[in-house]
Amino acid sequence: MTQILELIQTESVGVVEETLDFLLYECSIEDAPTAEEVEQWRDILNGRGNKFIRLAAICQTWLDEEQK
Repeated sequence: MTQILELIQTESVGVVEETLDFLLYECSIEDAPTAEEVEQWRDILNGRGNKFIRLAAICQTWLDEEQK
């Protein structure tokens, strides 16, 4: 998932949003991220600020749903 971290840290909001949508809601169970990975993504996105805060909220929603 190192490539995913790099993408989340450097790519535009549109690219990151598409990637998150796929990884959180469309990919197979075998390829799905762990809660720890999503927490890390959320923190990075919050750190990037501005338009990325909305994407961090998507990560948090996913985490909240996973804990149910």
